[in-house]
Amino acid sequence: MVVAEVKQEKKYLRRRFTDTGLRRLGKLLRSCREARGWSVHELSEQTKHYELQFYTLAGEPLPKVLGVSIAGISRIENGYYNKPAPDLLWLFLDVLEPVHPVEQRLLTLEDLLLIGTEFWNPNV
Repeated sequence: MVVAEVKQEKKYLRRRFTDTGLRRLGKLLRSCREARGWSVHELSEQTKHYELQFYTLAGEPLPKVLGVSIAGISRIENGYYNKPAPDLLWLFLDVLEPVHPVEQRLLTLEDLLLIGTEFWNPNV
């Protein structure tokens, strides 16, 4: 019975980012950046440095573009980035290491997706 309830609950989860969810996600990421004392430019540099290390250690070829641009960070933080890709969100998770406000654990990709789809509001 419990499995059926969980399946039923998941069936109705919103599967698309919403404007409100994207603004909440951006606000969370901005607060994580500001908590570290980084400017948008510094976060951009950190994402580039992180990806360079990641691909070098993995022995994989470098992509044409490393990290997240200043404009990209600004769009995400202001909620104007319509469909952030999982690899972009993972990069923010790895660099910013955001902490769950209640459980005091690192946030996961699933947490960010839940915020972006308005299933979870971290400000409550």
